[in-house]
Amino acid sequence: MPPLDVLGTFQDPLNLDQGAGKLVNVRVVPREMKEGKPGKVRLVGAPGLPQVCKPTSSPCIAISHALGTIWSGHADGSIFYGVDTPAPTLSGFVAVGAQPVIRFAEDRTALVITSNRNVVNPALFGTAYTATQVGGVINSGFDLSINFDPSACAELDNFAIYSGASNFYINQNDRMYRSAALAPATVNPLWFATKEARADRVVDLAISGRVMWPLGARSLEQWYNSGADADFPFVAFPNSLISVGLAARLSLAVLRDVIVFVATDRRIWRCAGQSGQAISPAWIDLLLQQLTTAQLAQLTAYAYGQGGSDFYVLTLPGQWTLELAGSTGVWSYRQTNGRLDHAGRCATEHDGGTTYVGLDTGEICAIDLNSSSEPAGTLARSIITPWVGSEEARATFNALDVTSSMGPAAGAFQLDWSEDRAVTWRGARQIVMPQPGQRRAIGREFGTGRRRQFRLQYTGTQAPFTIDEMFMYLTPGS
Repeated sequence: MPPLDVLGTFQDPLNLDQGAGKLVNVRVVPREMKEGKPGKVRLVGAPGLPQVCKPTSSPCIAISHALGTIWSGHADGSIFYGVDTPAPTLSGFVAVGAQPVIRFAEDRTALVITSNRNVVNPALFGTAYTATQVGGVINSGFDLSINFDPSACAELDNFAIYSGASNFYINQNDRMYRSAALAPATVNPLWFATKEARADRVVDLAISGRVMWPLGARSLEQWYNSGADADFPFVAFPNSLISVGLAARLSLAVLRDVIVFVATDRRIWRCAGQSGQAISPAWIDLLLQQLTTAQLAQLTAYAYGQGGSDFYVLTLPGQWTLELAGSTGVWSYRQTNGRLDHAGRCATEHDGGTTYVGLDTGEICAIDLNSSSEPAGTLARSIITPWVGSEEARATFNALDVTSSMGPAAGAFQLDWSEDRAVTWRGARQIVMPQPGQRRAIGREFGTGRRRQFRLQYTGTQAPFTIDEMFMYLTPGS
């Protein structure tokens, strides 16, 4: 019988179907036909996160490029700039709620900030600020000037746009205000428009290209700059309405004009330009359906790009983290050393292509495929294969062949197997990789059985982590 390519389908990393393949801190990279390789895919380790700085121990919940540097916002309300260097500077503080939310938008003249607690009345939704290296964090004073308490901000065509307000000031929660051009703290009381299609409040704002998305509690609209109205030049595209809303505000992530979030139908949506669609497979939809309302509100996410693909990283703090590779549609686990979830909470790209990630332990890190560590320690990699064999007939598991560019210098890997849906693991053995580019058996004589899953684990420091091929030789029985 020809060898089985066990690097096949990894479509259920939470293992809800009790037998699909599962990847932890490892991602799938499809092979091209021109490579002439028998395997369909190769596996590459998730990138490490070497620390750049640690401005504070408070969780980093917002990070953005502005005014030639990187800014971070933390759960205690502190705002820092220069976090792309080992010596960041405290710019000031903003007011945050019990479950902190900080939003950044890049204006040419300042960093635009909104947070989810009002400094005038704690019962209100939010407060707007601007920040510069010289002036620090300054309250924009919208409570007094326009009777508005925004918790969301965006920037488009040199206008700062504010929304996500409460109704404390009457009929404000579906409004969007714009600033004067290149003056984000200057807003006239008449410079507003109202989300049109549905009578639901605006929860947040996102920008895709030159299209603004007001993300409502029950619906999504798309707006563009028509220039027709001097007060608010943005108008809705005709017939632009999607009948889902933003369910988990912290699940919103935007990267390169692509907007991703958990919607009110408890599915993950991807929006770009004027269109949007659900992208989560059925097992993730089932997972999200089982969350309580409180758990749904805790979901947090960020997005980053690397190696020709964009990645969306969704976390239920303390329980799990899932990562979607946009180019393949394959989901995998992310885990930080010593915990079930991944510590990353926000990300931004800087000039030169460096991506910075803020952690819930306060550090600012740079994504590096050649690193195997995070501030918490070395990444533990794990590959659990899909089922090999059949329940209908016993088979002899003869050998497991592997090709990897890591070579023997990578050190020891652990190989074992399970026949009871990854509950009990047996036959543990220490193995080393063959010479780079050579296909060789890393295990032989696994005995007989009906169907098994094999697990390969690595806690060493070599990076990048790569498994180029993996084949199982078995002899069918009866």
